[in-house]
This record gives sequence, structure tokens and C-alpha cells, in this order.
Amino acid sequence: MAEADAFPAALAGTVAQLLPALGSSRAHPPFAVYQNGEALLIPARTYYDRERLLDCTRLAGDAGVIALCLGTRHHDGHLREACVRQLLRQERVWTVPFLVHLCGEYVLEMIEVIGAALPAWNGEALARYLRENPAYLDTLERRAISYWNCYYRWRYPVWEDYPGRRTMAALRALQGLTPR
Repeated sequence: MAEADAFPAALAGTVAQLLPALGSSRAHPPFAVYQNGEALLIPARTYYDRERLLDCTRLAGDAGVIALCLGTRHHDGHLREACVRQLLRQERVWTVPFLVHLCGEYVLEMIEVIGAALPAWNGEALARYLRENPAYLDTLERRAISYWNCYYRWRYPVWEDYPGRRTMAALRALQGLTPR
């Protein structure tokens, strides 16, 4: 199953046990990233049954956190936001790809929540991930600019005032590069 490739190999057993409980999900092409030298394929969207997914997020240990990660990719934006808020309370390095990806999406409320949490989050893990994926971060930043231009420019006429830009700038600072 494609979702198994979204997590480090060390979590393969837990992922294999969790996926049957989640049920099936349609597949969208994943996005490829590296974390600690390991290639991961993160699902672009998941379509798990909402209640099954929520039940799985309540599982103890890594299984519940894996379900939260997959929930951040769910097609329901409200469910994604709920999963993000819970995931930010976790200190597992392997959750980083799921959180960072949301910084280049269009849901401003999630971007603001992540941006506010960045200073207290695992800066070392974030920095390493961002340095391993420079082209990916460039893509996220281009998406943030595009979403600002399409949906938020009327509210934030100046790019520097847009919360997504501030979040991207914080990520660039962690990466050690100057934001655009």
C-alpha cells in the first residue's frame, strides 16, 4: 500500500498493523521527499472514512500519530486542521514532512497554526529536513505565492504581510536561506 512508503522503514510494522484498521483510500500521486537520507512518498490526499480515521488517531503510541499524519492529507479540510493541531503536540521527527507540506497549501488557518508553533517545535529536525529537500521547499514557496495571489491578495495586498509568507520565511531561516 502506498501509505506505507510515507513513513520511515523503522515504522513499517506499526504502519502494516494500522492500515487495515483505516480501510481503503483512493490514491493520488504522492510527493517524494527525503528524511534522514530515506526516500519517502507522502500521499497528496487520502480518502479514508472519517470516523475510522478519527478512531485510529486515538490509538496509543506511534499508531495514533501515524493516523494523525495521514489525517493531515485527508480530503476534508476541517479534519486536516484537527489532525494538524494534535500532530503539533507530538515530538516525533518523522511527522515533519506532513506538517511542512501544509505550509504550501491554501488553508490559511492551518498555515497560521503551524507558523505559530514553529518557534517551539523541533528546529533541528525541521532544519535537516528542509536542507535535504531544497527543491521541494522552493515548490512549496511557489505554491504559497500562487495561493496568496489567487485567494488572499485582496486581504493581504502586500506579500510580506501574508501569514503564509511569514511561515515560509521562518522555514527558510531554519533552512539557512534568505526568503524570497
